[in-house]
Amino acid sequence: LLQDNVLNIINQIMDECIPHERANRDFCVKFPEEIRHDNLAGQLWFGAECLAAGSIIMNREIESMAMRPLAKDLTRSLEEVRNIIRDQALRDLNLYTEKMKDSLKHFDVLFAEFELSYVSAMVPVKSPKEYYVQQEVIVLFCETVERALRLGYLTQDMIDDYEPALMFTIPRLAIVCGLVVYSEGPLNLDHKPEDMSELFRPFHTLLRKIRQVL
Repeated sequence: LLQDNVLNIINQIMDECIPHERANRDFCVKFPEEIRHDNLAGQLWFGAECLAAGSIIMNREIESMAMRPLAKDLTRSLEEVRNIIRDQALRDLNLYTEKMKDSLKHFDVLFAEFELSYVSAMVPVKSPKEYYVQQEVIVLFCETVERALRLGYLTQDMIDDYEPALMFTIPRLAIVCGLVVYSEGPLNLDHKPEDMSELFRPFHTLLRKIRQVL
């Protein structure tokens, strides 16, 4: 809680002192919902201190070693920022020196870099390409349902009543449609397995066999 309070105060000072020079944090929109909470900043600070001290985070040795130099830079920068703010508070609360602005900008960049690295190591963060492929799969399922309704394979009542059989029927129909009807979509087997959705990637060989049968 203390760490969160300190970081909140520093953030407020940065919003006032360097409002147009803050580090870009657009990457945060890719974080899972459960990650984006008010205590994240404090957890990041704690994680940085642990890494800087030589700890391994959650058995991720390779990621921890890669992040350790950044964690050390971040903790040093944070300590410098705290000292400068404390010293300035004893002098003039309404004055933001160039030294303070430079320290805040440096800290903000390091914190943003560490936030992305740390969260990416803890949870899978999708790239823009992965989001696009995921959207293609969603479109495939939607078009499959529309086609199945049009051809009479399904009824609207089955969907409205949440018919349990649909849990098996729709994915199977989507695979068939993806292989035959919408073959240029997310189940295009001419693409490399790594270019497919992670949902279907492990079954690339099996999907080829299914397409041959169809």
